[in-house]
Amino acid sequence: MLAGIAITGLVGCILLAMYLMIRFDLLEQATALINKNTPAHLFLLLMLVLPLVGVPLSVFLFVLGIKFGIGYGILLLEIIMPLHILASYAIARMIRKPMVSFLVNRKNYHIPEIPENKTALFSFLLLAVPVFPYAVKNYILPLTGVPFRYCMWLNWAVQGTLSIPFVILGKSTADMNLLLFGITLAVLAVLFLGLRWLRRWYEAL
Repeated sequence: MLAGIAITGLVGCILLAMYLMIRFDLLEQATALINKNTPAHLFLLLMLVLPLVGVPLSVFLFVLGIKFGIGYGILLLEIIMPLHILASYAIARMIRKPMVSFLVNRKNYHIPEIPENKTALFSFLLLAVPVFPYAVKNYILPLTGVPFRYCMWLNWAVQGTLSIPFVILGKSTADMNLLLFGITLAVLAVLFLGLRWLRRWYEAL
């Protein structure tokens, strides 16, 4: 019971923060706080909270590498990201039932279902292809009814892996390490082309 109360309270706080960020246009002000001079504890707190309300995770990735180095930067990324995913899952699952009820019963909207045999591939492409922002990806999978294993473990594996090069770019830029910077850019280019091809293949099915 206590766990349920705690989750409900957390969800309520995050939803309130999302409303305030949108209502008073605080995203730009919050983003301005994030730089290499931000105190470590404040930076980590902002990284823990702001991506849940729509601030791009990429804003933090470069600074992670600069402030904490590659090793600690990646470690912190892989600790904080699953917390984002779990919080987003809890919020999405809490609002999914009333949202579906509203769309179906009041708006007569037919919600398309993802075929079970394509759920894994659909989830992977949604997470891997850079079409939607980080927060949208975290919320959209549970909102569409995708099982937890894809919302959590596949999400963490895909986005956690694709975020690593940006931490490295931040550190290599700060150190003026042109070799590491060039290699990382090349890896990103190969990943982008591969994912783009995979998306076209999926759309042709």
